[in-house]
Amino acid sequence: MERQIISKKKQVFSVEPTKLSPSEVFTRKYTSHLVPALKKLNMDKNSSQINQVTVKHEVDMALALSAQEFAWGRFLLQKLSSADSKSSSSNQTQILERSNDEDGEIEEKMKELQELLPGGKEMNVEEMLSEIGNYIKYLELQTSALKTIVQDTT
Repeated sequence: MERQIISKKKQVFSVEPTKLSPSEVFTRKYTSHLVPALKKLNMDKNSSQINQVTVKHEVDMALALSAQEFAWGRFLLQKLSSADSKSSSSNQTQILERSNDEDGEIEEKMKELQELLPGGKEMNVEEMLSEIGNYIKYLELQTSALKTIVQDTT
């Protein structure tokens, strides 16, 4: 009897999980929320209800769902869920109507930041300045992810 040697390939798995950078984690979370929402909108594209506002809502919702560990993410999610679009447009109008008073310029800029940052009005200055950096970073990551999606589909 002849004995055959069967070579088996062994798979090696690391005990330590692969560590992803924060931007990779965000991108994965963001796309996992955004892509299904956009696919659903695409399936319903025969509907006359789909417009820029609907797409913007889904893009913003994906951002909020991806950043729930930040206060601004939770406030944005709450704002989007409440469907209160009137206060949003009045906030933008208030920002455009800022005063030219030099003495109150810093206070005016802080108020503008509070208006731009979801939940900024409920935060003290220290919290707001801490959150604004994360918010900007995540907006940049969102822009990058959206550009990648557009490039891949064209």
